[in-house]
Amino acid sequence: MKNILCVLAVIVALNINAQNDKYQFYLDLNKISNDLIQITLTTPEIKTDKIIYNIPKIVPGTYHIYDFGQYVMDFEALDKDGRSLSVNQLDKNRWEIENAKNMTKISYWVEDTWDANVDELVFEPGGTNIEKDENVVLNNHGFFGYFDGMKHNKYEINVTRPENFYGSTGLTTIKTTGNIDQFTTDNYMDLVDAPIMYNVPDTTSFVIGGAEILISVYSKNKSATALEIAEDIKEILELQKEYLGGTLPVDKYAFIIYLYAGASGSGGSGALEHSYSSFYYLPEMSAERLSGFIVRVAAHEFFHIVTPLNIHSKEIGDFDYINPKMSKHLWMYEGVTEYFAGHVQVYGGMQTPQEYLEVIESKLTGANYFKDDLSFTELSLGCLDEHENQYGNVYQKGALIGMCLDILLRDYSDGKVGVKDMMLMLSEEYGKYKSFDDDKLFDKIAKLSSSEIRTFFTNHVEGTTELPLKEVLNKVGITFKKDVTIKEITLGGISLSYNPETKRLFVADVSNINEFGKSLGYKTNDELISVNVVKIEVDKAQEQMDEFKKNTKPGDKVEVIVARKEKGKMKTKKLKGKAILVEKAKKYLIEFNDNATKEQLLIRNAWLGQK
Repeated sequence: MKNILCVLAVIVALNINAQNDKYQFYLDLNKISNDLIQITLTTPEIKTDKIIYNIPKIVPGTYHIYDFGQYVMDFEALDKDGRSLSVNQLDKNRWEIENAKNMTKISYWVEDTWDANVDELVFEPGGTNIEKDENVVLNNHGFFGYFDGMKHNKYEINVTRPENFYGSTGLTTIKTTGNIDQFTTDNYMDLVDAPIMYNVPDTTSFVIGGAEILISVYSKNKSATALEIAEDIKEILELQKEYLGGTLPVDKYAFIIYLYAGASGSGGSGALEHSYSSFYYLPEMSAERLSGFIVRVAAHEFFHIVTPLNIHSKEIGDFDYINPKMSKHLWMYEGVTEYFAGHVQVYGGMQTPQEYLEVIESKLTGANYFKDDLSFTELSLGCLDEHENQYGNVYQKGALIGMCLDILLRDYSDGKVGVKDMMLMLSEEYGKYKSFDDDKLFDKIAKLSSSEIRTFFTNHVEGTTELPLKEVLNKVGITFKKDVTIKEITLGGISLSYNPETKRLFVADVSNINEFGKSLGYKTNDELISVNVVKIEVDKAQEQMDEFKKNTKPGDKVEVIVARKEKGKMKTKKLKGKAILVEKAKKYLIEFNDNATKEQLLIRNAWLGQK
């Protein structure tokens, strides 16, 4: 009997310790006041006299210092009898607590970031929103923190919500009792990696590649629904599933989409990736008009399930939210991911090979606005400070690095192994819970492929030698030229912009108008209605312009219908002219070589997924 009692005592003690090792947060979405919400924490056991509580200065994926602690106020630490403990705020993001061994509770209020009165607003997909009875965005790094040395403790988040609200998230560890949702994670990194959006639900879900896909949409004016947006996302996810070998490396993934009315507070819109979800902040418009953007951005964000979820360095795997250390490998985290997002569409037949060449040309043009003599590893290491203004190149030259690597790997393996296969090998080697050494990744990839790949990294990623685009593209029978003059049919050399009130494109600038444009008689602020009886639709405009150029020959009659303001009234005008070829300077020109060899075609077809 005595032994049984001893065992029971040990079990009880273990349960108490397990409970004490856990963070237990509480917040009530029914008790929001002036966009402020109170957070209370039942603290894990603290074993030191002093402890520092941290709210992140920066979080993974943003590559920008935001100081989320500046939105915290009325911070208080209490002992078991409710007595206040001495707290010293060290800076915007850290609070040092005295007599911490006696602490049992922390309480503070949080202001949302989306409409805060600060010099620089947080980019909304990484920020927080608090709208009572309407919408609450819990990007968890904006609400919950951690104690020094205790990021790896378990977290429990208890949310009391309005009865008609639903919390959309990529988390699967959810327990609901009445109107209280309890979310649990194994550590702080997993908590920060899992945004939650609360509102009256508009959701739909489906299964692809063994993964449950959740689509959740908030749109105050109901401009688009989850069901409508899901149709576009399904198509690209089916391609991505096949691209990744037929299954997806996650059990659940959430697309959390907030459609905003009016202007963006930060001046931007877009998305932020997470391992099991992505959060989108986009302007309200119809699902049809959102289609192209959603597909393009969703393709990129979803591919982050490969990296950094399953392939990441120690700097990412155990991220320092206060004194961040950057990894060398943005070429992979963002560059290869962006490459995949474009390449999957041609590989899966969603784009033609010719259309894909235009994607490559656009990346070449985009990269031209950044420094080409800056080592890409140096850019990565300095992306928060010294090289902050070069960060955008990860989506341009970074994608081109991914393309070059893909073709080189295909060339060395007779088409059998590409960069997506290499990433799969690395995923199997590392995975979510094993980080690689930042200085050893290039050698690891070379070991799995060839010494020539190591030389490529040495010269063109670690080094400052420009990418060998002519040589690499030649391996797949594509010619690469710089600074050429071409002749093409144009719409007149006008610059277009968008009028959100009329939902039309309009002539914003005629300073570069050519002879054809002059013959038509464009005027500034003319709004395009149709070209050769084809109604111009904003979301399909580029595709329609490309079709016009492709199908129009010199001398063909062209009729452009515009809406023009005359004497204060909008009137419809017919502009007529005959198409002419116009010389145009082009920085880059890449074309398929009609005389490509059998070997070049073998690698090209393997690269582009052609039969």
